[in-house]
Amino acid sequence: MKRLDYRYDECGLDNVILVGLEVVEDDVGDSSITIHNVDGLQRAIVEGIAKKKTGISGRELRFARTELGLTQAELAMVVSKDVQTVGRWERGEFPIDPTAETVIRVLALQHVEAALPAVEQMASWSVASSGEPPIYIDASDPDNWRPMPMAA
Repeated sequence: MKRLDYRYDECGLDNVILVGLEVVEDDVGDSSITIHNVDGLQRAIVEGIAKKKTGISGRELRFARTELGLTQAELAMVVSKDVQTVGRWERGEFPIDPTAETVIRVLALQHVEAALPAVEQMASWSVASSGEPPIYIDASDPDNWRPMPMAA
């Protein structure tokens, strides 16, 4: 069985890497991949976004919000901001307010039923960064997608 690291840009983010994804070769030697348990993978990506040790980008916020099943207006209400502010965050026009970002991280981790790091720790991650560091997802068991620990 052959495995590779695969950039999963089909999710709308170009910084999600599936580590050790199985590659299947057909009879003529052409390689293909299949993504099983997409819902589980989406949840692992949300967890990876919530646990990344740098600020959440606008595109990552939009991905997480959509997976949480929230509209911009609903998220704005949760973080006590107006809907235009959430839209500006998602378009990358302004950095996400650090307090709101911490609340969003807690909300996302509760949604995927993942362990919650200390709030103080999550607050320290809410610092805008240049670029979007990779979110690595363990693809060795598609029935149990898991974000991989990220460096501090």
